[in-house]
Amino acid sequence: MSHTLPAGAVDQVIALALKSLVRELERRKFAATSRPRQAPGRASGDPRHIPAAVKRAVWERDHGRCTFVSERGTRCPAHSRLEFDHADPVARGGRSTVENLRLRCRAHNQFAAERMFGAGFMKEKRERSQAAARGGDARPTGANPAVEEVIPWLRQLGWRADEARIAAASCEAIPDAPLEERVRVALACAGRNRFPRAFAARA
Repeated sequence: MSHTLPAGAVDQVIALALKSLVRELERRKFAATSRPRQAPGRASGDPRHIPAAVKRAVWERDHGRCTFVSERGTRCPAHSRLEFDHADPVARGGRSTVENLRLRCRAHNQFAAERMFGAGFMKEKRERSQAAARGGDARPTGANPAVEEVIPWLRQLGWRADEARIAAASCEAIPDAPLEERVRVALACAGRNRFPRAFAARA
């Protein structure tokens, strides 16, 4: 950079390097760009994939800030460690659209997940993720995605983790069935006498 900064001032070099780093991180995490692509990209088969255009729209709409609002009406001030959160979770059929996504700091993203699926289930999920990061398997040996998707639904209905896993195992024979159908099968196989009272009343 001798032509740009003849004096070679270290503080100026560091400032330029940090600006470049910020631009690169924003591009990677939030798809920030001054020349957005007009044509839509190729569709992804991963329901958790968030298109670049959707990331940009959500980031701009939420002003790069956590959207969590407390019971007193105070919005979280966090501008760092932000994550894209599905208001309607992917496990329940939620899609990666502008309307269904919001920015949340990591703490409030975890808080929302625990309210939705239960603290015990999320703790187990975090432990599996940590094990995978250390080189282990993210899911129990032989885990079936068709079964794993059903477990959060049963946990939300008040089932313990072990009960939910046993009931969800009945879906191994119908891996291609819609999620709603698999949940119905798991509940039917477990027997109505095990349902939480609130769910039985709704049924």
